[in-house]
Formats: sequence, structure tokens, C-alpha cells
Amino acid sequence: MLKELCIHNIAIIKDECVCPGDALTVLTGETGAGKSIIIDSVGLIIGARASRELIRGGESKAMVSALFEDISEEAVLFAEELGIETEGGALLFQRNITDKGGSVARINGRTVPLSIMRDLAAKLIHIHGQHTGQSLLNEESHIVFLDAFADCETEKEEYAKLYRQMLSVKKRIAEISYDEQEKARTVELLKYQIKDIDAVNPREGEEEELKRKRTKVQNAEKIGKHAKLIYRALYQNEKGVSACDLIEKAEESLSSLEGVLNEATVFAETLADFRYRLEDIAETIRKECDMGIKNPSEILDRIEERLDHLQRLRKKYGGTVEEIKKYRERMVAKLHDLEQSGELSEDLENELTEIRGEMKRIAAQITKKRRSAAEYLQEKITEELVFLDMEKVRFRIEVTNLREFSPNGVDKVAFTVSANPGEPLQPLSKVASGGELSRMMLALRCAFADKEHTETLIFDEIDTGISGRTSHKIGIKLHEVAQKGTQVICVTHSPQIAAVADEHLFVSKTETEGRTESSVRILSADEHIQEVARIIGGAKITEQTLAAAKELCTVGGN
Repeated sequence: MLKELCIHNIAIIKDECVCPGDALTVLTGETGAGKSIIIDSVGLIIGARASRELIRGGESKAMVSALFEDISEEAVLFAEELGIETEGGALLFQRNITDKGGSVARINGRTVPLSIMRDLAAKLIHIHGQHTGQSLLNEESHIVFLDAFADCETEKEEYAKLYRQMLSVKKRIAEISYDEQEKARTVELLKYQIKDIDAVNPREGEEEELKRKRTKVQNAEKIGKHAKLIYRALYQNEKGVSACDLIEKAEESLSSLEGVLNEATVFAETLADFRYRLEDIAETIRKECDMGIKNPSEILDRIEERLDHLQRLRKKYGGTVEEIKKYRERMVAKLHDLEQSGELSEDLENELTEIRGEMKRIAAQITKKRRSAAEYLQEKITEELVFLDMEKVRFRIEVTNLREFSPNGVDKVAFTVSANPGEPLQPLSKVASGGELSRMMLALRCAFADKEHTETLIFDEIDTGISGRTSHKIGIKLHEVAQKGTQVICVTHSPQIAAVADEHLFVSKTETEGRTESSVRILSADEHIQEVARIIGGAKITEQTLAAAKELCTVGGN
């Protein structure tokens, strides 16, 4: 459950900590006091986009943190799967944003990707606002609602795997399903491309090697001239004395001083080592530079021609030799498929038939579970809607078969409703008002109470467009959900809902040092009645409104 929500520099909230109760907590306050800012702050914790506009004016950064305690075993295990250790069954979520547009998410002090924060938060808390009610109008979301109740995840995962296989096989069949003329043209093109690559037969590193060789050939005269000078200077010189000759004479002189000069032998050995190294250098230079080139132009022409061939292949088939070879492999495989297309097509069609058969079997299992869940769920939702003052409502979940396989199976799911006697069942988008949508979403939540394990539910102005009598019943339902172990937090303008709260938080704003600040405080029992009276009658509380508030709170059990 959410034990503490701390907000720093978000809009008109400078520093505030909100501590909701374990059961039903309501937030009330005048319009603009900051109730929506609290909901937006929770949104940051569950992974909503962080906007720099949320930061309090004049500040460069903002922060929201949420402490969850006594989390479920399911949430603990899920956190461990994500590599997050829980500390005594507690999780601390933190979101930092800056005026540069940056955002950092942390869980228990560890920086995590926003996707991980979003996935884990989904196990702990859910916000129901106007946008979630609107999701009921989207018929594509109906199958998602039903499947969450139908316990068919295992079958859906197996079906999804087969669906991907089916698409892959169908793609291969399409690739080899040519008419004869097109097939002949493609075969010739593939053979030409394979032959074109094979004729050049490129090697890894060949281009770099050719470029180095080209540089040497282009500088052959210069290389030969300097190589001779180096060889003569270091090792053999018919016209004079080389460095090796001079060092050898120095060695002989040092050897003559052996017994006279203490280090004569060591010096002689060192000079001998120098002479051997100079000889190696001279021989290496001679061999490396002695290219034996009689016609440099002819060699350069062959190098340039080979480089042109390699460059042509790179332009046509890939930027590197590895890419060219991979392209050739694909062309060989495609050519094989085309040449064997008749037999291969038959094999693929047989494979496709087997996949479709298995998909049909699993889809039937999913359909059966969906139909069974639809019957129970529509009865449960109808019961809840009747209690919420939609006495004549008829609510149906229609599960109809599609002609083709879809990513979700072979079913189309649609929620239909008739709110008035004698009216036909119609899609929600055509008949549901804002107030009816709110009640339907609450009915769904109540129906899912035993299926879902979300520990904290937040309802943002669920009373919009709803009368006082119905609001009282919504309050009762919210209280019932809370009594089943779910923490319920509700932002409301309804005195009927506020009256049944187990804990009442009042949001207000004041001016401090020329700046507007929003704050939250827990109301005492007397203050709770006063606030309900204010909601009933406005800023001026009369004896009548105070009496009405006391009566509401007494009926609500407070």
C-alpha cells in the first residue's frame, strides 16, 4: 500500500508529504487547490512522461517519491525478477526531473529504466481517471478487459507463437509463388549476381593490401634508391667502409684490451649485438624494397583493375566483403528455393496447414474461456450497475467469431448496453454518457476485485456527471472495495462520497512571501463534517448544511 507520497517543486506544491490511510481516503478542496497536481505526481511514479512544465516556477528541478509498504508476495517476486531487492516488504519509488527535460527513475535508491518503474508500479497502483473511462469507448480494448478476467494467458502465449510462425511461413510461400515468366527472370538474375561475385571472389583485407602495394609500386624508384643507400651505409659498401665494418674494427680493438680495461669484454659483446642488429636491418630493407619491378605501369594497371572490381561489388552488393558474402548466401538460398519451388511450396503449405490446425485448436480453448468469463462478468457488472442506480440496464459482452485468424485469436469482443427499457443493445460509444462510463468502470473494478491484486486504486473525480443519490452508492461501493483489503484513494467533489471516507485529506492553497503554495492536511472528525458541509453548501456553512453533513457522515458510518 501507498504509505507516503512526497512532492517537491511540482507546480504550486513546494514541499508536501501526503499520507493516505489503508482503507478509503478522499481528497477534497476547492477547484485549483492542487488535487490534480497530486494525481499528476502519482502519474510520474507510475511512469508517465515527465514535462519540464511540471516544475515549480523559478526552480530548476523537481522530485516525487512514493513509499509502498506491506506489498504483496506477487509484487515482491516480480521485483526480484527485475533485479530489485525489497527491504522488509517495502519499495521506495523516486522520480527526479530537471528544467533541461531530463528525468531519472530510482527504486530503492537504484537507478532503473523508466520501463521497469512502469512495470513494477503496475503491480502496486492503478489510477482511474476520465481517460481510463474513455477507454471503454474503444471497442479494441474490450477484449483486453475480458481476457484479464478469463485466465487464458497461457493459451494466448502459445497462440501468439503459432501466429508468428504462420506469418513467417505465409511470407515464404509468397516469396516463391511466381508465375513462370517472373520466376525465369528472377532465376537468371540470381545466377548472374552469384556468378558476378564469384568471378571477383573477394578476400577479407584484400583491398587494403592492394592499396599498400600500389603505394609501394608508385614509389618504387624512390624506395630502391634509398634502400641501396641504407644497405651500403649499414652493411656492404664496395667503395667505402660501412657502419658494420667500423663496429667490427672497434670490437677487435676492445678484444685487444681484454685484461687491461675491466669492461672491454662487455663493450665488445654490446658492439657485436649492435652489428648483428644493423645487419638484420640492412637485409630486411633490401628484401622488402627489392620488388624486382621491370614494368611498374603494368603492375599498377592490374592493381587498379582489381580495385575497380572490388569497388563495383561493394556498390552493388554490400559495403564490406563480409556483407557481399552474406548477400551471396541469401541469393544462393533464394535460388535454391525457386528451383525447388514446387516441392518447397508443397512442404510449406503442409506446414501451414498443421500450424493452422493447432491454432484453431488453441483458439477454440481461448474462445471457450472467453465465453464462460463473458457470461459471469456481464452478470456481475449488471448487478453492480443496478446498485449504482442503473436499474433498467442491460449489459452484454458479445463474443463473435472472426473469419480469419487475428493476433488475439478468432474472436471479436464488444461491450453493448441498453440503459433504458425498450431500447436495443448498442455499442457503449453510442449510448453511454460520462456519468454512465464512470459507473461502468467502477462496476468493472468491483467485478475484478477478486481477480486483480492491485493494492492501491486511485479514482480521480469518478463522481463527474453523477447525481447525489448515485454518488452515495458509488461511495458505498468504494468503501466495500476498501474493506476487502484494497487501499482506495478518491479525489472528489461529492459530499456523499466524502462522507463515507475512513480518512479525509483536505487540499488548500495559501500565499507565502508572494508565492502560491498548495498543502495537504488530515482532517479531524469535526473538520471532516465541516468540509462535507462546505461541499454541500459552498463557502458559507449554515445550520442546515452542517446538519445535512452530520447526517451524511452518520449514514456513512463515520
